[in-house]
Amino acid sequence: MPSLTASLTLHDVVAAIWARDPSIYGAPTDLEPLLADRYGWLDVATRMRPQVQSLATLRHSLVREGRTRAVLLGMGGSSLAADVMRDTFRSRAGALALTVLDSTHPSAVEAVAATHPPATTTYVVASKSGTTTEPRCFQQRFWHDAVASEGERAGDGFIAITDPGSHLATIAATDGYRRTFLNPPDIGGRYSALSFFGLVPAALINVELNGLLDGAEAAMVRCRNFSDLDANPGARLGEFLASHARAGRDKLVLHCPAPFGALGTWIEQLIAESLGKGGRGILPIEGDPLGDPGRYGPDCIVVAIDVRHDREDGAMDGAGGLDPRLDAIEAAGTPVLRLAARRAIDLGWLFFTWQFATAVAAARLGLEPFNQPDVERAKVETRRVLAGAQASGKLALPDDPDGPAGSASIAMAIDALAPGSYVALQAYVAPDVATDDALARLRARIRARTTRPVTTGYGPRFLHSTGQLHKGGMPGLCIQLVDQPVEREPRVPGEWFGFGTLVAAQALGDAEALRALGRPVIRIDVGTTVVDAIDRILAEG
Repeated sequence: MPSLTASLTLHDVVAAIWARDPSIYGAPTDLEPLLADRYGWLDVATRMRPQVQSLATLRHSLVREGRTRAVLLGMGGSSLAADVMRDTFRSRAGALALTVLDSTHPSAVEAVAATHPPATTTYVVASKSGTTTEPRCFQQRFWHDAVASEGERAGDGFIAITDPGSHLATIAATDGYRRTFLNPPDIGGRYSALSFFGLVPAALINVELNGLLDGAEAAMVRCRNFSDLDANPGARLGEFLASHARAGRDKLVLHCPAPFGALGTWIEQLIAESLGKGGRGILPIEGDPLGDPGRYGPDCIVVAIDVRHDREDGAMDGAGGLDPRLDAIEAAGTPVLRLAARRAIDLGWLFFTWQFATAVAAARLGLEPFNQPDVERAKVETRRVLAGAQASGKLALPDDPDGPAGSASIAMAIDALAPGSYVALQAYVAPDVATDDALARLRARIRARTTRPVTTGYGPRFLHSTGQLHKGGMPGLCIQLVDQPVEREPRVPGEWFGFGTLVAAQALGDAEALRALGRPVIRIDVGTTVVDAIDRILAEG
């Protein structure tokens, strides 16, 4: 088989993926051992089958003890699939109510602590390494609370999901966690939806795991089709993404109707981290309602989940009434592909198909899909900021952010952007419905005034999803919205800093990492009320 990506046919790529060949991505040879060790997602659905009964037994035992809630303490690939499961499968009998904590903002942490008493809560600490800052700090906080409340029985309420030999595995053994699930180490975080990282929280909310894995294994069979690539949904989707990206259509608009409304956030990470490298890639745009066909420029494509069709229909072209807006967008010249999935349980099919398609697109674009070289930059800068503040015990915030809460600085920065770039709203504030709505209004205003694609994300969550693309992919403008630090912030047990200091340091560290790479970034101080600040920006026009 050819080793140069330019000489590979789509058939070659599909065969090479199933052969676990790391040479198809055009990566340096010293990276090939890493890439070869990241193909475990190809058969993880089959490997997880024997765990289904054990996971059901775990849920039953927790319910019998009177545990009614579960909190997933994770970030990025360790939390996004669980969040999709929680949103897709709601109000199921015999389920624990699942909350996903992936914000270090003190208001978010305190809200979870106030509503989840240790006696009736199961804490799921999810981290491949156990050293990632956010889940480590979450674990320290909620373990401290559990010990104070439950004493020697604190470990009964904790579950770990991690890799063998990790720091978290050691903590779980030392502290007496109820269960530790050691994930197959040959699976990267964003490809882990069908491993323990996705299946443990799915079991706690009583998802029918065999049905989920049935869909994944059906996708495996379809994606092994070498003889008729049009009938291979993963190959067809991957080729759709890559061929249009090569032609300059590198903005991917995602349309995920109910019951798959949250799936776009998981796809966003998968695409952004896997393909946002080397100054190029594909920008996923999720959560932005479909609009007038004129909104979508010559750099856009659309992929929609088509709930009219069963998954056996695969990936489909052609209008057909899923949404009149989609038909109008396609008629105006924007390429549209429809991916069939009808029922919530089809998530397993969608997870695998998108993972396979991303690997195909990576090979066709000459990008390696399993590494994230620029994600570490923000982590390094955050550690530097915190280390510099430790002596005084207080973080020194910049006296002059790039602008007050106003529109002038935003307009000037956008005007300076090169054609084909985008705007990313990065909100280092507490997530809630009111803030969601305010960000959506700001996003719509910027998009309407500039015709630029606009994405939104809460910090530090987006650092583990789109952060790689912001630093390593095509250039865009990052607009940080930062609020005032809490005067009496909740502390992180075992650390000199609290959660307010941590989230502020993460925002500063990310800004410094972007600037060091020559990426434009502005910081907007929203004071103490982000919704009021956004409304003032909008009122200024």
